[in-house]
Amino acid sequence: MIESNCENVSGFRQFNRFYTKVLGLLNQEIYDSPFSLTETRILFEINSKNNCTAKLLQEELALDRGYVSRILKRFDEQNMIYKEKSEEDGRTYFIHLTEKAKNIYYDLEDKANEQVRFFLENLDSNKQQTLIKSMHTIEKILSQQINQKECDVYIKGDYNPEDKKELIIEKQRAFYTDNYGFDETFLDYLHETFDTEIEKVWIAENHGEFAGSIGLVKENEKTAMLRWFIVEDYTRGKGVGTQLIQSLLNYCKEQQYERVILWTISSLPIARRLYKKFGFEIAEMKEEQLLWGQKLIEERWDLELR
Repeated sequence: MIESNCENVSGFRQFNRFYTKVLGLLNQEIYDSPFSLTETRILFEINSKNNCTAKLLQEELALDRGYVSRILKRFDEQNMIYKEKSEEDGRTYFIHLTEKAKNIYYDLEDKANEQVRFFLENLDSNKQQTLIKSMHTIEKILSQQINQKECDVYIKGDYNPEDKKELIIEKQRAFYTDNYGFDETFLDYLHETFDTEIEKVWIAENHGEFAGSIGLVKENEKTAMLRWFIVEDYTRGKGVGTQLIQSLLNYCKEQQYERVILWTISSLPIARRLYKKFGFEIAEMKEEQLLWGQKLIEERWDLELR
C-alpha cells in the first residue's frame, strides 16, 4: 500500500472544501425552487430511466428507504408522478413523471445549463478545456477508487479490441456452451462479430483475473451496438455487470450517440434485468428459430440517450 503524506491529505481536503462551496453557490442559484437538491436529483433519475423504481432510486442516490418513500409520497400527492405495475413482476412498480413534473424538471435543467454557461463564459477557451479535462481526470481516478472499494474490480477500457479478441471469444464460447448447450456454429458466429467496426471494449478484472467484458460496435453516427457482455460466475452479485454497462453508456454519452441497441436471447434473465434497470426496452422480437443447436427467441433492446 502506498501511504499518503500529510501534504497530499491536506491538499485533498482543501480542494474538497473549495469545491463544496462552488457546488453550494451553483445549487443555490440554479435550484431557486420549492424543491430541495435531493428532490431535484430524484426527478432527474426518474426522467432519465424508463423503468425507474423506488429501490433503484435508493441504490443510485445512496438514500434511506424511508426518505425516498416520503419524497415519492409527496410527489404523488402533488400529481408529479404516476406508477405502473410491471407485467413480469406484480410486486414491482415503475415510476414515471407526469407532464406537470416534466415541465418543472425541464425548467430546472434550463436554469442549471444557463448558470454553468454563465460560469464558463468568464473563462477563455483554453481555460475551459483545461477545466473540463481536469474534471474528467478527477472523475476517472475517483471512480476507479470507488470501484475498488466496492468489489475489488477494475474496469479498463484502453485496449486495442484485437488484443482482447481471443480472450472475449473464448469466454463467450465457454459460457454459452456450458450453460446453454450451444454447438460449434456459435464459435463461427463469434469470430464473425469481430469483423465489424469495433470502437471499444471494456474488461473487468478482479486482482488481475478476468471478471467480465463488454464491447461497443458503431452502427452509424447516431447509434452504437452493445456486444460481448458477460460476467464471470464468481463475481456475480458484486455489481460487475452494472459497472460494465455504466462504463459503456458513459462513453456513448461523451461521444454524443443518440441510442444504444443490443441483441440478446429471451433465456437470459439476469442480463435482461440489468438491461431493464438501465432503461433498455424491447424493440423487436423474432419468432423462435434453431440457432447454434438450440431453439431460441432473439430480442433487440433499444435505449434512447436523448
